[in-house]
Amino acid sequence: MSRQRRPCRLVYTDERFVHAKRSYPGIPLLVDGDEHFVDPVCDYLRARIVYGSLNTSSARTYAEHILHFWNHLQARGLPYDEINDEVLLEWLNAQADASDTTRGARCDAVFDLYVWLESEGYVHRMVRIPGVNDDEPFRPQLSSRPAKANSFRRNSSKLGIVSALRPKQTATLPLPTPDTDDIGRLHAAVDTAPNLDVADRNHLLLDWYLQVGVRRMEWRSLTLAQIPPLEVIDAASARLHAIEIPLTTTKGGRPRHVGALPELLERTREYIEGPRQQLVDRFRAKLGKAYREPDEVFLSNKTGGPMEPKAISNLLNTLFEQAKVQGHGHRLRATYLTRLFEAELMLEQARITAHPGSKQLVDFELVLRRVAERAGHRHIDSLRPYLTLARKRLARQPGTEQLLTVQQLLDAKLAELAHTEALLRVRKEELDEDIANSRHQST
Repeated sequence: MSRQRRPCRLVYTDERFVHAKRSYPGIPLLVDGDEHFVDPVCDYLRARIVYGSLNTSSARTYAEHILHFWNHLQARGLPYDEINDEVLLEWLNAQADASDTTRGARCDAVFDLYVWLESEGYVHRMVRIPGVNDDEPFRPQLSSRPAKANSFRRNSSKLGIVSALRPKQTATLPLPTPDTDDIGRLHAAVDTAPNLDVADRNHLLLDWYLQVGVRRMEWRSLTLAQIPPLEVIDAASARLHAIEIPLTTTKGGRPRHVGALPELLERTREYIEGPRQQLVDRFRAKLGKAYREPDEVFLSNKTGGPMEPKAISNLLNTLFEQAKVQGHGHRLRATYLTRLFEAELMLEQARITAHPGSKQLVDFELVLRRVAERAGHRHIDSLRPYLTLARKRLARQPGTEQLLTVQQLLDAKLAELAHTEALLRVRKEELDEDIANSRHQST
């Protein structure tokens, strides 16, 4: 009997992997069923990160797609350098449970791998690449077609081609952007948590998303050193100023600054000195010297360590379900972006009103660039829908240089009011139910 080979798996480099005096932890590496590194794939992923400036989170996604394909090859007993369109199509058709978007992303990852392998000489005459081997007479094993500009891929192939077998994308309706009432219901859902300390942390999660526009990893990676002391927060509050917080763990590894309201930072500081400190004390008493207090601000109530990204997503998804709000946690950034555009437009219009001779029309490209820099977006085209929405919603009115902070304060107070109203509705429903039960029991 032939031995059943174990499936392929991914392992990751640690800080000991160093290139040009720089450490690269977290690079995914593919290991086959015989516990051997798959060198062509490992070389590809290392090259994309070290020389192509690909961030490790994106590389991990690509590696998971490649892993899916490699397990298909291993199950079929096929060598990687002898596949063709028939094999690729068979693999894509076997993914009936996946959406067209997912299948397209998987197809891109595998095809881009083979384009790189062809260009670097790992395989020969498998893909026809413009400017590399398109002058050679051969029939490629993997067919391609030109990649359309601004199409389904945010990062289209640098060589201008995609797989000819790539599934066509079906048009999907954009997810809704949570409004003030939705946010109030989300905060009310947080209040249903039996542990008040966890509720404090989860309220802060929502508000850091909504008021500052952080991403999941950015929120998770906030450290104690990044939260200013109370005297700095009080001074900024007296001047009606937001405080610039430097973010170092960001999408794409590009450091940026974000503006946080003093009230939000004060509540974060209170969480650090209250519920967080109690959590740390509990785990120190439980684990002794085996427990090391993390540098991160927000901790898991179950482990005492930083919250895992998947746990954050699951928490937000649960809150959206409980609050009966459409969408998912990342849509909170859409709310932030919409508000940020409105504030930037108000500020630009105020400048025009104050200095009518120097400028007559709003420079929308400048507004786009400002918001992109503030929100940590490399490509401004992905933000144009938010600009269009803000232009439609915003009433033209003059303002001051502090409009950005005033708008943040207004949004925060509106969210607080909606939270209170949603909580009152929940309490009223509970009271009505108690009254009805009491009447039923008395009869």
